[in-house]
This record gives sequence, C-alpha cells and structure tokens, in this order.
Amino acid sequence: MASRHPQGSMLEKLYKETGIPLAKDFGVTYPEYFTNPAAEYNAQVAYAGVIDLTHWAILRVTGADRTTFLNAMLTNDVSVLETDEGCHTLITTTKGKIVAELYVFARADDMIVFVSQGDAEGARKVLEKHIIMEDVKIEDVSNDFGLLAIEGPKAYDCLWRMFPTGPFPKDNLHAVTRQFEHIDFYVMKNTVTGDEGYHLMIPAADLERMRTYLLQAARGSDGLAVGRIAWNMRRIENGLPWYGFDFTDANFPNESRFEDTVSYSKGCFLGQETLARLKYRGHVNRLLVGLAVEDENWSNVADTLTSEFTKWINNYDEIGLSKGAGLVATALDLRETYPPESQLFLPEGDSKSVGRITSAVYSPALERPLLLGYVHHNHATPGGRLVLRGPKTEYRVRITDLPTTAEDFSNTP
Repeated sequence: MASRHPQGSMLEKLYKETGIPLAKDFGVTYPEYFTNPAAEYNAQVAYAGVIDLTHWAILRVTGADRTTFLNAMLTNDVSVLETDEGCHTLITTTKGKIVAELYVFARADDMIVFVSQGDAEGARKVLEKHIIMEDVKIEDVSNDFGLLAIEGPKAYDCLWRMFPTGPFPKDNLHAVTRQFEHIDFYVMKNTVTGDEGYHLMIPAADLERMRTYLLQAARGSDGLAVGRIAWNMRRIENGLPWYGFDFTDANFPNESRFEDTVSYSKGCFLGQETLARLKYRGHVNRLLVGLAVEDENWSNVADTLTSEFTKWINNYDEIGLSKGAGLVATALDLRETYPPESQLFLPEGDSKSVGRITSAVYSPALERPLLLGYVHHNHATPGGRLVLRGPKTEYRVRITDLPTTAEDFSNTP
C-alpha cells in the first residue's frame, strides 16, 4: 500500500526503486522527469500527461453544518454547490493573507477538501480551531486516498479507455463516481497545468496499480508521465502560480492571480474585510504578471534551444534517464539564468526597482524564456517594457498576457 511522506509523493518509494530523479522545492518532494522534459511537455500540450498529485492533503468534512461552516471559513461561495460540484477557493488569515489553496467538492454525505498548495497542516488547524458549537467533523484522509491527474487535449479519450461506461463531466469542477477493476474512483474535471484535465481520487491501496493502467491509457494516445520540469513550463505559460515560488503566506489573493477564488457577495469569511477593502476602496501594490525575454542577448541561444527542443522530443526513447535528460532539464529550467528575486526596473534607467521575478523557464510556445514576477500596479500593463538585472547581465523583458501564445506575443505592440 502506498503511504504518504510528509509533503511528498505517495509514490516516492516506487520512484526511487525505478531510478526516477527526485527534487525537493519548498518542502515538497517531486519527480523531476520520467523520460525527457521536452517530450513530456510535448505530450502534455499535444496529447495527454499523467501528473502525480499524491502530495495534496485531503480532508473529509461531515456533519449537518459542514456547508455553512466551510462557507464562513473559505474565500469562495461553497453554499451554492450542488452534489458533485466543486469550487476553487482559499483559506486566508484574518488579515487576508493566503494560508493555502483549496478545491472543495460537495458530495451527498460529505465535502471533500483538497489542499493543493500552501500550509496544509496550518489550514486544517485553522478550520478545527473555529469549530465551536457546529455539527462539523474534519477527518484527514490523506493517507487513505491519492490523487492522479491526466491533462491535455486527449485526456477525455484516455479516460474512456479505462471507463467505457462514461460519460465524464464536460464542465470544469464537476465530478462523477466511476468504477474500474471493482474499485470506485471519484473523477473530477480540473487542471493544474491550465489545459483540459481530470483528477482521479484513488484508494491508496490501489494507487500504484491504477497509475499503471492510467499510463497505459495515456500511451495509447501518445501521452506520457509528466514530471516537475515539464509541468512547470506549462503552468507558467498558462499563468498558474506555485506556492513558494510565486506566492507565499505574505501575499494577498488579489495580487497573485487568484481572482477566481474570492466571492465578495456571499458575506463574511476569514479575511473578508481586508480583501473587500482592497477591491472596492483601494488596490494591491503589485501584481503577478508574465514577462517574456526579448533581448538580443538571448536570441541566438533561443534559436539553438528551439532546434534542440524538437530533437529532444523525437529522441526521448534513446535519451531515457541518461545524462542527456539531465542536460535537457538544465536547459529548460532557467532559475540559474534568471534567479528568483532578480529585480525589475524601468527602461529609462530609474534606479528604483518596480518589481522582481519569481519563476523562469524556457517557453516552447513563445520560443523564448518566460518568467513570472511581481510588478508595481502602475507598470503592470501588458506590452510594457522593463529591464531585468540578472547576476551577470541585463535583459529586456516585455509584460505579456497569460495564458500566452506566440500569436498573442507577436501581436502585442
């Protein structure tokens, strides 16, 4: 039976036994790649990618008052959820700062809370602390279930191979229970890459076996298992922030691309007063934006990397888990070239910083480096130019809309 490592994958033992390289970022241990990050990215964008989400914490909330209780705790309106509907939400401090990112699904007899990012233990303690007279029970079932995602344009077709009795939800954050090999699964339409996707809540005892079946279904559509490097590239292209990189407990939802997680019309919740004041009477000082590198210092390298990227996609079987795959990972994850916290300045030469970067990858969609970073709200307009001062040189960057495509970028003046 798969068991949970604190803030790590339930499949970590399997990965170590099969030689999958692991890395730890901000307390979360995750597989870097399974074959080759370039091939995995291509599979994710063109076909289907299987992503390990077993590090997510899972809480089961029961009791007659579960809906009204969670609605008073969380930023979004869970009171409107019908059975097998979900919502994207946060738990914040009383000051409105982010504690954790959550997905909540209402079921007939309970509500399932997935803690996808942030302080899972802190989120659980905040909820338990506020149970006074309510008929509410919170049970941590993180060791009983694990989550696997299949995302990409052929994700739906892959699920049909496993569950031919379908259908599956077409609307985002809707769910259905299905059975395979006499095992019940909770299948939710959701995404961690920004692409079409489904998440499967699987009993821990069956996790390794069902991962094998899911990979077989994905490979039937030219899909692959996707590691952190490829996932990171795609989520940045689609503007999805990662905890520790792009937001922490020092950030407000309003500044960190979590606009869809807050309901300002439902009434009181933890942090509501501060967040409402920011929205209606003021503004946040900074915004998380996309930043595309357009400097000539990068252009020659970009041409070479774009050419090599195609070769890496076509030759991933030969590269496998060899040194070559590590070289691909180094080329695509650009944190060393553009270190987090590198400062952004106006091109006029002003000595005062107007922002900082948080994440950096090579973007196949743009064929150039793509960064995420916080920029002062006065200068955060798409199309605006800034100067990034790196450790060895300066780069010209342009603020870009997210999600982003090559066409969007070329059409931005």
